[in-house]
Parts: sequence; C-alpha cells; structure tokens
Amino acid sequence: MTNLNEPDNVYATESRKNLPIIIIGILGLFTIASVGMLHTNEKEFIEVFLPLASNFQISLYDTVLYISYLIFGIITGVISDRLGKRKVFILVGSAGSALFSWLLTISPSFASLLVFRFLQGTFTVLVWQIFMTLVLDVSSPTTRGKNMGIFGTFLAISMGLSPLVGGFLADVGVFMPYYVAVGFSGAVLILSIFLIKEPENISKRPSLKQNFSAAVNNSKLIIPASYNFIDRFHMGFILFALPLLILDVLDLGPSMRGIALAIFGLPFILLQYPFGKLSDKYGRYIFLITGSIGYGIVLSLVGFLGSISFAYLVSALVFLGILSGITNPANMALVADYVKKEDRAMGMGFYNFAGNLGIVLGPVIGGILLINSSYVVAFIWMGVIEFLGVLINTLLLRFMFKQKKVFSRTEYVTFIGSDE
Repeated sequence: MTNLNEPDNVYATESRKNLPIIIIGILGLFTIASVGMLHTNEKEFIEVFLPLASNFQISLYDTVLYISYLIFGIITGVISDRLGKRKVFILVGSAGSALFSWLLTISPSFASLLVFRFLQGTFTVLVWQIFMTLVLDVSSPTTRGKNMGIFGTFLAISMGLSPLVGGFLADVGVFMPYYVAVGFSGAVLILSIFLIKEPENISKRPSLKQNFSAAVNNSKLIIPASYNFIDRFHMGFILFALPLLILDVLDLGPSMRGIALAIFGLPFILLQYPFGKLSDKYGRYIFLITGSIGYGIVLSLVGFLGSISFAYLVSALVFLGILSGITNPANMALVADYVKKEDRAMGMGFYNFAGNLGIVLGPVIGGILLINSSYVVAFIWMGVIEFLGVLINTLLLRFMFKQKKVFSRTEYVTFIGSDE
C-alpha cells in the first residue's frame, strides 16, 4: 500500500488515487462487521448468562461497548498524533478485538460479560478510529468528500449487511456470530501487516496539550461533531430498540431482525459515494441540513409504522437509509475542512468522541423511555431530538460563526483547515 506514502498531487490516475481508500475501506468493513453482526440476537445471547433479562439490562450490553468507544476514541487520536504513528494501533486493536470477542462466549457471569464487552469495544475503536484518520491522511481539500464517500460506502456495507449475516448466523447457533467476528478481526490483523504502511507525511505533535488545543482552537468542529452526536445517538437507539420492536410487537426471529437492519443500510450504502462527490461540488450544509430535517420526520413515524406491519416498518427504514446516505459523507468531510493536516487524528477523535457520547446515551435513554412509554412514543421523541439538533446547529452557524450563506460552497474551502 505504497500510495499512503505519497502526496495527492503525484497520483497518476484516478484508480491509483482510490486504491488506498478502497483497501482501508475493506479492512474497515471487516472491523465494523465484527461488532455489527452481534446486534440481531442480543436478547437471546444475554439470556444465556442472565435468564429473563430486562430491556434495560439488555441496553447495558451496548452501553458499555459505546462507553469504551467514548473513552478510547479520543485517546487514540491524541496518542496517534503525538507519536506520528497509525499502524501499531490497527494491529494491537484487531488482535484485542478478536480475543475479547471470543471471551464473550465463555463469560462466567453477566458482570464479566459486560467487562469483556467493554474491552472488546476498547480494542475495536483503536482500529476504526485510525482507519478514518488514514483516509484524511491521503486526501486533499478537493477530494475529502469523495474519499469519505468511498470509505463511508464500505462502512455502510458493513453496517447494513453485517446484521443480516449475523441474523442468519444466529439461527444456526447463538454463539455463531461471535465466532465469525473473531475470524474477521483476525483477518484485519493479518491483512494489515502486509497492506498498511505508515504515512510519511504526519508531523508529530510536540505535546498532548497542543494536541488537545486542535479541537479548542478550531471551534467550528462543534458543528460536524454535534451532528455526529445526534446521528450516533439515534443509531444507538435504533440498534437497541428496533430488534426489540420487531421481537415484541411483530414476534419475528433474528433473521428477520437482521433483514430489517440490512434494508435500512442498503440505500445508505449506495448513496455514500455520489453524495460525497456532490458535497465537494455544492457544499456540505445543503445536504446535511435538508437531509437531517427529512430524517427527523421519518424517524418520528417508525414506531407507529412498525406497530402496523413489517412492510410499513421496512418502508420507513428505506427512507431513513436514503437520508443517512445524504448527510453522512458531507458531515465526515467537514472534519478535515476545519482542521490543519497535522491535527487530523485529533479532529477525527473529537468528532468520534461526540458520536460515541451520543451512541452511549442512545440505548440508555431508549431503555428508560421503553420502561415508561411505548415504542411509538419513544420514536417520536427521537424525531424531536433530530429537529432540535438541526435548529441549534443552524443558529450556531448563523450567529456564532457569522456564516450568512449556510448553503454556499465557500463555507469550507477558505477555512483554516485547508491544506492549500
């Protein structure tokens, strides 16, 4: 993967430009799949260790995973920039992820299950955090949206299809998705040894204090980070609540739950690349704001439509996937638009910190809502939160950052994050 060592302007062809992103994307796909496959049969898996587990206890299984993302995502960015290294995090992370995915299947108690789940997340976040940063390392200001679109396509494939695969594996055996997850993490470890090389254009940060200052000094990172917070908050809620809705209300098994999550992911997969390129051409916010408004409308209807039939639920999930595909690549590209090259890992760490905070709270708030209300009411609250997020971010852009033309392409090209 020698292209990682070359600046963008020496790439001779489009295929050579895209090859490093494709390789990173494939490895990222396996990494995300190693945890994504485990969502469809959480209830059955947890009841092996804690019979008659409540919905709130089930939510803790995801919550501890996301807490590990929250803590170690930002630490990974700081240390990676400080050392000027990427590959070591991938190797250590994939090895640890494989180990703890296996240990989950032999956990002696529910408490140890939560500990192993936390450690699984700790090592997994090392890997995908650095993969996202590597994409920025090989991107220029005019290719960030496109490259994030390519990388986002692989992540979307993983997020969309891994629950589907996990659902069918769970029908074979409750532990089967975990055994396959071990194999995926092992494959990332082996392939990364040969395919990933350290980028040579990374400057070491002189101190941790200066590294943290990257996020503080580039205050406009608040915008993509807060959008990511809301997006991941909803993702955490959906991954927790949607399989339970399908089980409790529609009485369908793991394979159908996996199909539902895959249907949500399919349009998300298809739209990553084209809308990443469009955001390079027309600007980020036109897609981010309009897509988020639509997402809030559809999300508020999911509980109601899911209570009618599986077909109605699937229709809502398709629209949610479309709207996610419109907003996601533009938002990721904003991170590199707003930070200097040497601060990219820190900037992505801050972005993912906000997202991980959201995904930690999603299952917890979902568990609390479902104790006191129905699925219909819970999803309406999720839609309201989406609308509030769009409103607050738009006001910040207009009044705090004095951006008069929110939908103008120049909103990011001329900012400090440009490498030009």
